[in-house]
Amino acid sequence: MLTHLSFELTPELIREITEIVFGIPNQPIQPCDIIFVFGGSHPGIWQAAAQAYHQGLGKALVVTGGHKPGVHPHHTWRDGDTSEAHVIRRELIKLAVPENIIVFEDKSTNTLENVLFAQAVYDFSKVTSILAVCKNYGVGRQCRTLRQQIAKTIKVIPYPFDTEAGNGPFITRHTWMNYEESIFVVFMQAVKIYQYGKLGHLEPVEHMSPALVELVNRYTSG
Repeated sequence: MLTHLSFELTPELIREITEIVFGIPNQPIQPCDIIFVFGGSHPGIWQAAAQAYHQGLGKALVVTGGHKPGVHPHHTWRDGDTSEAHVIRRELIKLAVPENIIVFEDKSTNTLENVLFAQAVYDFSKVTSILAVCKNYGVGRQCRTLRQQIAKTIKVIPYPFDTEAGNGPFITRHTWMNYEESIFVVFMQAVKIYQYGKLGHLEPVEHMSPALVELVNRYTSG
């Protein structure tokens, strides 16, 4: 298993990786047709989703996430094998989000399945804009997956929250390059975006520099 990276992180690579992984900085937040909540076990997920709802940024929430055997949940998780969507939904209701506006799927185990399985429980045919609640370093991969799998013309606005790398430092677009743990996490997101773009799972990056392509290919096989 790949456990470390060995390359020089130049200013050019930092800029390019940051843009690919974290998306365009300071995108204006505006009300969308729905709030899409990607699965996960971090409490920031339901906290950010509830905050978005109470700010009037969406009238319905689509919550995703099943149980992921073999994946270690966030250290605050106390719900065992309960599906992520059930916990997120429960916590949203505690945070005064009306139960009747929450639609959920509870079988997905990854980002692609989050989007595909959500389409079985919610009609996206008239949706033109989605507010995507996700970790900040998931913005590039998850927003690209929504556009690829639902409609390339759909407006996807990220609603990210900052989180830590395992038990390490908090990851932000401005600080990830300062710590070994976050460099690994963020770079591997770029690898996944490149790989999944080639597979058609998400909207591929329009242009990636030869230097970054070379690095990504070096670590593709782990």
